[in-house]
Amino acid sequence: MSSITSSLSSLLHSILDIFRSILETLLHFLQTVFATAQNLVASTIDLAGGLVHFILSNIIIIGVLIAAYVGYTAYRQKNQPGGISKKRA
Repeated sequence: MSSITSSLSSLLHSILDIFRSILETLLHFLQTVFATAQNLVASTIDLAGGLVHFILSNIIIIGVLIAAYVGYTAYRQKNQPGGISKKRA
């Protein structure tokens, strides 16, 4: 009789271990899904920050180049002898 109860106890323990393992697997899967989603959001925010930094850096460089060109053309017009010549008919 002892061996039957021992066997049934082992069977029940094994079945409970199977359910516990399945539950742990599901929980670990959900944890992995949430960690991946968190990583995706963080990476997207980092990408957006890098893109904004890149665009702002290029805008500043383009603005400096345009300002230098406008300043140079204004300087050349100011120092050009005779000013702007009018077309004679």
